[in-house]
Amino acid sequence: MNGATKPKAGHSIASKIITFAVVVGVAAGGFLYGPVAFDAYRASTFTPPAAVESVESSIKLTPAALRTFRATKPAIEDSDRFNSHCKSTERTAAILGCYYGDRIYLFDVKNPELAGAKEVTAAHELLHAQYARLNIFERPRVDAMIKKAYQKVKNEPEIAKAIEYYREAEPGAEIDELHSIIGTTIASLDSDLEQYYARYFTERASIVAKNQAYTAVFDRVSTQAKALQSKLQTTSAQIKQDIETYQADLSQLNADIASFNERARGGEFSSQADFAVARSALQRRISAINARQSSLNARISAYNNDVAELKNLAVKADQLNQSINGVAAPTGVNSGQSAQ
Repeated sequence: MNGATKPKAGHSIASKIITFAVVVGVAAGGFLYGPVAFDAYRASTFTPPAAVESVESSIKLTPAALRTFRATKPAIEDSDRFNSHCKSTERTAAILGCYYGDRIYLFDVKNPELAGAKEVTAAHELLHAQYARLNIFERPRVDAMIKKAYQKVKNEPEIAKAIEYYREAEPGAEIDELHSIIGTTIASLDSDLEQYYARYFTERASIVAKNQAYTAVFDRVSTQAKALQSKLQTTSAQIKQDIETYQADLSQLNADIASFNERARGGEFSSQADFAVARSALQRRISAINARQSSLNARISAYNNDVAELKNLAVKADQLNQSINGVAAPTGVNSGQSAQ
């Protein structure tokens, strides 16, 4: 009798263990794969507009990344709608887009000079959505790879500027931001991180190339403006000094001409030859100072043209900024970059 009851008790405990294991397995499966199923459902209920489909095609997403992208119901919006969704404190791509409330919003960049900006921003924001979906087992490994990659690029000016901004605007979100920035702007990565990003993009290099192309427009305007500003500062000082010297020499020449005329009227020259020599010397000085005047006028005209060009570059920069946002960029963020 006793021998008969022990197996039953043992069987009962084993059943409970098996049942518990099944429950844990189901819970773990729901934890790991539930979000995928939810994304699949949301993606299936979203019909992308033609503009969104064009962006999807351009950044060459993997099937899994396309599912995530469509699950966020991405919207490409004009200035008013975009800025109502992407508040300055919520922006993750500076002034080009944001990932907020598990939605991706992209500003409708229409300036042909900035082709690729919209696509790079879409990739940047998608990586925010993917980072949010990393489970507790994946995230530490991904964070470690991102931190390692950051050490190699942290001194690059735009990376440093972006991280400085996010440390102030969104403290604690630096790794999340770097996950997007590194994935869309850094060409050369360690093989393990490159393999990780291959989950999302079939041609990540094309996204980096697009980023380089459109940010080069801002870089070119900025470089030209800085060079012209430096040239104007140097030229201005030189012209000012040369004008002062010219005016002093002109005053002296006018005084010498007046003295010559006074001597001529007073018959102070000892001979006609002395008169001719003095007169010839003055004429040479007059010719020389007239040439200096012409040269100064030409330099002043060139300087004024450079001032006008600098103003044009300022207008150009403002137009570029407006074309990617419609409002001013947050302080400390390069207007031409998606927080890169």
